[in-house]
Amino acid sequence: MSWPHRIFANQFTDFELKLLRVFRTVVDCGGFSPAEVELGLTKSAISKHVSDLEIRLGVRLCERGRSGFALTPEGEVVYDSTTQLLEALEEFRSRVNSFHSELVGTVYIGFIENLVTNENLLLHRILSDYVQSHPGLTLKLVIGSGSEIDRAVQERRLHIGVSMVADRSAKIISMPVLKETSYLYCGREHELFGVEDDAISNDLLSQCMLVQHSYSAAETILVSELDLKPRATSHQTEGILFLVLAGRHVGFLPSHMAKPWEATGTIRAIRPVEIRKETEIAIKAPRASMSNPIVRSFLAIARKHNKERADPPSSLAAIGGVSKGSSRGRLNQLRQLLRD
Repeated sequence: MSWPHRIFANQFTDFELKLLRVFRTVVDCGGFSPAEVELGLTKSAISKHVSDLEIRLGVRLCERGRSGFALTPEGEVVYDSTTQLLEALEEFRSRVNSFHSELVGTVYIGFIENLVTNENLLLHRILSDYVQSHPGLTLKLVIGSGSEIDRAVQERRLHIGVSMVADRSAKIISMPVLKETSYLYCGREHELFGVEDDAISNDLLSQCMLVQHSYSAAETILVSELDLKPRATSHQTEGILFLVLAGRHVGFLPSHMAKPWEATGTIRAIRPVEIRKETEIAIKAPRASMSNPIVRSFLAIARKHNKERADPPSSLAAIGGVSKGSSRGRLNQLRQLLRD
């Protein structure tokens, strides 16, 4: 078949840019079907967009079919060039934004799933202050697994990511903001549900089927130490919960996520005093995006709240500057505080 050549010979429009974004997302997701959720398009619509791009470029970008999804050599060149183009556009927006006192545009923020039920309100306060400070910005939020969020931050598809602290990367700025505690749970139908913790030995645990997070290094260490037997994996914590509720597997869940199910007696923690996983959660941003005021402002607000959490106001400061010639009423307030 002879492909017509219309390779952006004239104007480069928003439509061509949209086609390139779709193509890049398909590659990042590893195929047409996995990209459906992220793009909000059907598989047939995605295929049509990629075919339109191939016609405009005059080359075949990828192989798709029963053998799976794979880039052609030309597709690899187009993917790399698209990444460079989108990064250049991001840099352009960043520089234009620096002209204005009020930030405008769209900010992309990604969160690992199930953070919203965490009792730590720090992230809520950071988002609240950020939105209040920049009413001209439009927020687009993405929820995904830790690996998905980290990859999107590294590729600068997200301005800000919130995920587990992982191996340090020179390309990523990482700011720890909270810790999450997870315990090993089983469902009401599981054979261990009614067994006292003292009677649950490591040998007994090693006979259980485990559903494991596919991205948690801390969990992998615990699995090895306890000689647990992974029989299922999930990228999302909700998948872990599904199998725990089904009653045949044990699995690690964040305590804040498990709390309502524990309250109804649907699941229980196994030996929570001994078996627990601590996960540090961090705000992340591409170091290459630090010239972007959208990113700089978010990190500045996050640092401010992080510092306030680490250094809460002292009792003296709360009284209102006692050491600097305060009134008699404040001195009396201080005396009362010292008596207490």
